[in-house]
Formats: sequence, C-alpha cells, structure tokens
Amino acid sequence: MRRDRRNPVLPALAWVGNLAFLAVIGSYLFTYFQAVDGMFEEGTGNVMGRDFVVFWSGAALSAGGQLAVLYDPEAFQAALGRLFAYDAPYYTWTHPPHMLFVVHPLAGLPYLWALAAWSLAGMAAYVAVIRKPAALCAPATFVNLLIGQTGLLIGAVYVGALALLRRRPMLAGLCIGLISVKPHLGVLIPVALLAARAWRTFATAVLTVLAAVVLSALAFGWESWRAWLVDALPHQSSLLAGFDGSIMVSAFSGARIAGLPAWAAWLVQAPFTAVAVLATWWAFSRLRRGSVSATSASSVLLLSTVVATPYLFVYDLTLVSPVVLWAMAAWRHRAEKLRDLAELALWLAVWMVPALGMMIGSGVVPFVSVTLLAALLLTLWRSSRENLRRRHPGSKSKAAAL
Repeated sequence: MRRDRRNPVLPALAWVGNLAFLAVIGSYLFTYFQAVDGMFEEGTGNVMGRDFVVFWSGAALSAGGQLAVLYDPEAFQAALGRLFAYDAPYYTWTHPPHMLFVVHPLAGLPYLWALAAWSLAGMAAYVAVIRKPAALCAPATFVNLLIGQTGLLIGAVYVGALALLRRRPMLAGLCIGLISVKPHLGVLIPVALLAARAWRTFATAVLTVLAAVVLSALAFGWESWRAWLVDALPHQSSLLAGFDGSIMVSAFSGARIAGLPAWAAWLVQAPFTAVAVLATWWAFSRLRRGSVSATSASSVLLLSTVVATPYLFVYDLTLVSPVVLWAMAAWRHRAEKLRDLAELALWLAVWMVPALGMMIGSGVVPFVSVTLLAALLLTLWRSSRENLRRRHPGSKSKAAAL
C-alpha cells in the first residue's frame, strides 16, 4: 500500500500567497476608500459598487411600476442619471424578468446599505456552500465585492447544486433552475444531467424554470418576457459582436481583442465550446458508472462552463475558485515532482486570473481562455487516471499508480 505523503510545500506557499494577496488588496481598498467622495469613485466618476447600480436600479424601477424602462436601453440610461444624479457609464438591463425576484428586496434599502447587504449575503452563501474559508481570499471574490456583481451568489447556487446532485436530486434541480437568471452559465448543465441520467434533477430543473417564467409573468406581465426576448437579447448580441475590450475573458473576446472580425472570433470560440461539451459528457457518464468521483465531475463541469461560453466576465470565475481549492487539497498528498510543480503553477495562474483581468484589463484576455482550457484538459487527464484506477483496482500500471 502506498504511503500517504503530505507535501509540506503547499501549506507554506498558500499562506504566503494569501497573505501577500490580502496585503495587496488591503492597500488597494485603503487607496480606494481614500478616493471615494460620498458614494462616487474619484477619478472614474463611477458609483461605488459599479455594476451594482444596475441591480439596485432595476429593483427601484420595478418597485416603482416602471418596468417598461428596464428593457429600453436609452430609457434605462436616462433613469440611471435621474436616480444617481450623474452621467452614468453605459449600462443595460439584460437579465430575464425572474431576476427581479432576486433583486426586488433591495428596493427598500438606500443604495449603500443595499450594496452592503448584497455583498455580505453573497460572501456568506459562497463560503457556506464551498466550506473553505480560503474562498474569501480568492481574487474572484474580491472582484465581485469591488463591482457588486452576481458571481458569489451564482457560484454558491451552482456549486450547491452539484453537491446535492446525488444526495438530494430534486433540491439540486431546484438550484439548477435558479441558475436560469444567468442562462449563459447554465448551458452545459443539461448535457451533464443527460449524461448522468439524472432524470429527477432534470425534470425538477425544467419545472423550476417554467414556474419562474409563469410567476414572473404574473408579477411583471408577459410583456416583460417579450421585451427580454425581442429587445434585450438582440441588443446584447450586438454588443457582444461589437466587443471593443473590457473585463470579458472568453476565447471569443480574446480573438476580438487580437483584431479578428466577429465571424472569425466565433470560429475561434467553437473548438473551445466543443471540447467543453465533450468533456462534460465524458465526466458525467463516468460519474453515473461510479468510475469518476463527484469532485472530479464537478470540476470538469465548472471549468467547461467558463471555457464554453463566449459571454464570460472575470466575476463569473467564482465558478473556478472551488476547483482550484479542490485541486490544491489533492496536490498536498503528492510527491514534489517537476510535473506536480508545473500543475501548481497552472492552478495559481487560474486562481489569479480575475485579479489580473481587473488590473491589466483587455491585455490579459487571450491568456485567460488558454489558461482555463489548460486547466480543463489537466482535470480531464487526472479524471481519466481516476477512471482507470477505479475500473482496474488491481492494476500495477503506471496509470494506476498516479
């Protein structure tokens, strides 16, 4: 029997890395709040929380009976100017109508109190589901706190659904249905459920989505769904096609930054998406047979999700932080080989990608998609070794020894 050897290097590296990152973030936050004038960032003119203005404004407008404004880009922009009395950056409301159920409680709070509640709720849910306090040190967590985005809540629901898939399949389906507020992040979930033959989870997820559609239509009117389908989605597609550099970090956006036209960028994105679909099917079909662990299959799906979608922002990488933590937990038990150190370097790169995207901007985008794809391929390779071990437990092959 192999002796379980804990690698002593990783805990020291983790502590040093996290303390260094927290020091950098602490100095950044100190500088940031020194430059805040009221609720505005000095220099940029942005409201604190940046993207959170969209969610709070959506809640305020819907509560005030101004639903028609949400899906009209020009009217929504004008409403932001009235609500905050400033020349707002270009924001649009592109979320499906049932997202209003999530943000509606914010309407009763002043903006800064709402931002604080949103941030604390996201952190609490995220750490409670992942069960690793180190998730609070993740750059993706910091990015979401800085710009008031949905990554922490979506990450908590997504990872929670995967954790419940085998033990509470119907509750997992309910969580999956809730991910439909960010539909581009759930595109591979049907592939995973079909491969795993998780019929109860699949059916519950479908019923949850249908219920959300009906309830939101009753609450906000069927016109809200027509406006989202007919007005908001085409507008968002035109913004994606005309991408000119931001914190979007997909293969598509990397190709656009490199100067390729939209049609060529789609061709670049296509193999990334194809690999992600095939990887998800393979992992969850093996999960069904018991030859791959739930952690391995979940890691493949989370990485495949961020590789597959062309509409990926740095704040969506909260889906990847748990994968890095799981990989690091496994790495602690491996010998200190050159290959293992190369893996560590890759996972540290994945861990730091959100911070690099915020600090460097569009210059880091082509690097991000390749890094995420490499992490997915590495996870697949590790999962294939696990698959061989479980199928041939008595094998003395090199694959079984890894």
